[in-house]
Amino acid sequence: MGKADWVIVALKSTALSAAPALVRPLLKPTTRVLAIMNGLVDEDLVQMLEEQGCPEGEERGGGERAEQEAHSSPPAGVTAASASKLTCCAATFGGMALVCCNKIAPGHVDHSYAGKLTVALASSSDDGPNVEFTHREAMEDLWRDINIEYFVYEENIVRGRWSKMCWNLPFNGISVAMGGITIDKVVTDPGLRRLAYVVIDETISAANADLESRGANPSMFLGQAEKDAMMTLSDGMGPYKTSTMLDFTHRRPMEVQYLFRKAVERANRLNVPVPHLETLVTQIEAFQRFYGL
Repeated sequence: MGKADWVIVALKSTALSAAPALVRPLLKPTTRVLAIMNGLVDEDLVQMLEEQGCPEGEERGGGERAEQEAHSSPPAGVTAASASKLTCCAATFGGMALVCCNKIAPGHVDHSYAGKLTVALASSSDDGPNVEFTHREAMEDLWRDINIEYFVYEENIVRGRWSKMCWNLPFNGISVAMGGITIDKVVTDPGLRRLAYVVIDETISAANADLESRGANPSMFLGQAEKDAMMTLSDGMGPYKTSTMLDFTHRRPMEVQYLFRKAVERANRLNVPVPHLETLVTQIEAFQRFYGL
């Protein structure tokens, strides 16, 4: 296939470890990578790509770059952990697809509802003052002629990932913990609806603590607007089967580590109590063990 200007990674997080072997041969110093995936995958993806190594003569900057890193800060919205490591390509982005679709056959996807794609810069090989603008402009140019009505550029990858998890954690979680139920059953049952609200609240608390720990402006914190949006969206989905629920009912590996467990671990590190979320994750992990998923 050769080197590419853009590489879009649309794997499930259960296959994240396979990404470097698939992606690395396509990279050159100016390549940008967009990972449209669930969960907190961005830092691990960068680490895996870096561990794969750069082909001889393609690493960006060498000693000069190391000197620049020592005297510079990552661009806004980029975590220092990922921004300081990237050498094998120009940038990585996180993509959050809030869309109801199920693959029903190879090359055949049933898209039943919604369709917003949110993208944020996750890491960059350069730390200059205009790096965020440059990468944002490149990303918007990529989608400009495709007519995606609901494309949103998010300024902070951490906020973007947690915003998506405000839906994934309660609804994917409850749909599996209840043995494999559809979203209409979650939103129309009074008890499960209350539980979904509680898990969203816990997710927002963890998200805001994470943002605060990274120096984000309080104006970026999540709140009632995100909570209301998740419920309004869910009320219109009908009998949608979440991806995790489908994996469970078909006895396939579920996206537990990056979508659920890492969120709980991050909340615990930040001393944010998430008892209802942790209970859901415990139940889902038990299903993993019972069925060898």
